[in-house]
Amino acid sequence: MDVKDAENKIDFNQVLTEQFDQLTKSEKRIANFLRKHQEECAFLSAAELAGKLELSEATIVRFARSMGFDSYPDMRKLLQNSYRQRVTHSARLRGRLGDLRETGDVFEKLVVSDIDYMTQALETVDRKELERAVELIKNHKRLFVFGVGPSVSLVDLLEIRLTRFGYQVIPLKTGGREILDPLLSMTKEDLLFTICFFDVFSTQQFVLDYANEVQCPVIMLTDTLGSILGKQADVVLAAKRGPMSEFHSLVVPMTIINTLLLSVANEEKKVMENLDRLDQLRERFTKSQ
Repeated sequence: MDVKDAENKIDFNQVLTEQFDQLTKSEKRIANFLRKHQEECAFLSAAELAGKLELSEATIVRFARSMGFDSYPDMRKLLQNSYRQRVTHSARLRGRLGDLRETGDVFEKLVVSDIDYMTQALETVDRKELERAVELIKNHKRLFVFGVGPSVSLVDLLEIRLTRFGYQVIPLKTGGREILDPLLSMTKEDLLFTICFFDVFSTQQFVLDYANEVQCPVIMLTDTLGSILGKQADVVLAAKRGPMSEFHSLVVPMTIINTLLLSVANEEKKVMENLDRLDQLRERFTKSQ
């Protein structure tokens, strides 16, 4: 891959997705480090990167070639282009709101950051993937929804809304053995909606592997793991949450989920029928008190 080809790529994560399965174990270690530290590594020499990973410079050069680049500088060029795209994209907004970042209180700073992430999402969220996700949800009556840690709130949101829409939702909100019993009933007639951010951990990988084994289709909502796990999903929804070193907001993933919910409600007649029944039940319940 020459420099011109690299410049035509969307970002480094796209190249990782294409090449990751062919990498050796040590090369995957380099790939994961680059994925997590793209902004830092974009301006490191091969020797400097090798020093950070305690590897030889020759190993880094071989990795670049394994990724399909003619040289390490060609790979670094793509990292730099990806970095510049991210910086340029929101530079205008950041300029207008920069004073608030310096002088505003915590609430103002968080609002400014969320506005920034949402503005980026307008260009980075793939609308075709959203449409495919909506179709998958519409075509399945039962959904398994997996997410742990801070993602549990997103699992709860999906469970409440989709249950009201008339779907059967099985939440998977633990990293322990408790998930095994519900997983027993998963089949290719179901749908797995998995929410995963930052790092791959064993339970998450186990759930994905089992879903693939039973041919259960998968929707994945993620920030940086599309390049690592994306091939195990039918749809990947990329929810950028800011640099990994910063406090991560859930505003973009939550907006993506709300978009899916509203789209399903808009297209499915049964959803409105179920919501009407819910209103009737509420009215009966109120009268009975």
